[in-house]
Amino acid sequence: MADLTQYLAAKYNKMIGEISTDLGKTADDLANTQNIIKALKNPDMLINGVSLTLDMVQVMENGDIRILPPPPAPDITETCVKEPEKNGKKDSKELANVS
Repeated sequence: MADLTQYLAAKYNKMIGEISTDLGKTADDLANTQNIIKALKNPDMLINGVSLTLDMVQVMENGDIRILPPPPAPDITETCVKEPEKNGKKDSKELANVS
């Protein structure tokens, strides 16, 4: 009978490598999911610069979880304060010129 030690060792090492890769990916996915749940429960944790809300979490068909980008910030030019009206009062410059 032929010596199959090297053949079996190579197959065994390949199989152990594939299992280790799968377990590593599973552990990374689990840590990512735990962080998402923590961020949902704690609004002080920021994801992409904003608090994570449930509508930003997307579960894909294959089970992966993806975080959608935050909604765009409001345009501050639309919320500028309107210049106050004079109501017949004179500016301080006009008052200074009176004397």
